[in-house]
Amino acid sequence: MIGIIILNYINWEDTIRCIESIFVNEKKTLYHIYVVDNASPNRMNRDVENFLLVQNRITFIQRETNDGYSAGNNSGIKMALSDGCQEILIVNNDVLLKNNSIYNLQEFLKLNKEVGIVGPKIFLANGQLQMINMGIKTGLKEKYMYLLRKTIFSSFVKNFIRKFCALDQDLTKPFEVHSVSGCCFMMSEKCAHDITPFDEETFLYQEELIIGIKMEEKGYKTVYYPSSEVTHVHGQSTKHIKAFSYICLVESEIYYFRKYLKTSKTALFPLYIIRTAKYITLCLIHQNFRTNIKLYFQSTLKKMFRNYSI
Repeated sequence: MIGIIILNYINWEDTIRCIESIFVNEKKTLYHIYVVDNASPNRMNRDVENFLLVQNRITFIQRETNDGYSAGNNSGIKMALSDGCQEILIVNNDVLLKNNSIYNLQEFLKLNKEVGIVGPKIFLANGQLQMINMGIKTGLKEKYMYLLRKTIFSSFVKNFIRKFCALDQDLTKPFEVHSVSGCCFMMSEKCAHDITPFDEETFLYQEELIIGIKMEEKGYKTVYYPSSEVTHVHGQSTKHIKAFSYICLVESEIYYFRKYLKTSKTALFPLYIIRTAKYITLCLIHQNFRTNIKLYFQSTLKKMFRNYSI
């Protein structure tokens, strides 16, 4: 049986649509859905309650605090593994599953024991393919080169971008990547036991890169599998907290480089200046960013100057 973990925050309607897409499109395999609510300020209405709480295929988990993507998913993963699920599917609530997409991921894992994580081909709501930006491991050099892709220096990083975004691969066939999108991926039971719980120090962002490093350490392969397709309504889960989500990005970026890649503060500082310059620019446009500027500096500098050798 597959344990499907769906993390909800605020957007109950998205969660219902995600579940309905599973009910409609997955007929070939057994699954159980674990809906984890990350302490949404808007509690479910009667219609949502009737849908979620009367389904024998759904277990509802209410968290008392919102500690982010990793913590929320960890709650669902822990219960699914204790229930004996043999595969774990992580799905954002703004993802719509297509016909047999779950079954296809499961079959690939069963036939390829060296693979611990498999991710589907992801389409955006407009029908375009979601960019793969984790074809190779992300170090500081790769981060800087990726940031240059939309500048006047884009021609100098063209070949790198092709490799980094897996544009040099045949996207109709499976291929190995460093990590797949955190919006939808499946883990084998063994892999889930080995690499979870996910690191809860990150609230949002960089989780995939950390998972990729853990996969390397444990000797598992991560594979992009285009025979499974999903649609991702991008950004819905964070649209309500724009400044906060940007702060989380910078915090998580600092944590990833300092903790997992042992990057020095000096080497990381130029990236921090770039991120801070963008934040200040956004302050000129959005009140939400101006309101949270003190939080930005307090949170990010705390991450930067923390002692990571302990």
